[in-house]
Amino acid sequence: MTRAGLRAASALALLVCTGTALAGPLDDARALYGRGRYPEARDLLQAVTSAEPSNAVAAYFLGMSLFRIPGPASLDGAHTWLGRAVKLDPGNAHYLAQYAGVCLLLADRDHSFLLALEGRDDMERVIQANPADLEAREGLMRFYAKAPWPLGDAGKALAQAAEIAHRDPARGRTAYLALASGFEKGGQHADALSATRAAQSLAQGRPD
Repeated sequence: MTRAGLRAASALALLVCTGTALAGPLDDARALYGRGRYPEARDLLQAVTSAEPSNAVAAYFLGMSLFRIPGPASLDGAHTWLGRAVKLDPGNAHYLAQYAGVCLLLADRDHSFLLALEGRDDMERVIQANPADLEAREGLMRFYAKAPWPLGDAGKALAQAAEIAHRDPARGRTAYLALASGFEKGGQHADALSATRAAQSLAQGRPD
């Protein structure tokens, strides 16, 4: 048995001994993930994905477990497995949103133009499928606010903040304040002022 297989077997045995085992290894892994026991969840999920390579749920949770385990390979592993989950279940907007977010983080880390484009386009697809997905809008807002030219666009960042504020004023105010701080640090004083005024209007109950 490999080390990964031994760890997976040990984790499963622990669950059985403590009386918390569920219907199968995937359910056990999801329970571990839900309790924040990401390394143990990873070990079980590696065994599941090896036995069931077309299992999109297992691929997704393996990607998310890897993402939440600190280390230099965290993003790379998450990118691989979340990408597989998206390919196996292309209609799942939640999988796509998480994959897009990892693409944007990798693009920032590696200064990758192609990953930035992929992450941006995937996040746009998520919003098209579900305009009320505020996490996706926040991710796209941060991308447009931070990305260098020609990908960055302060106007598009502000537009996403406006959409967030329309659906959740308190969350929108937080978004505007984050933009104002980022724009000010970047020397974009006019854009920072626009974001600050929008946040002030929301605080006074007068959304623009």
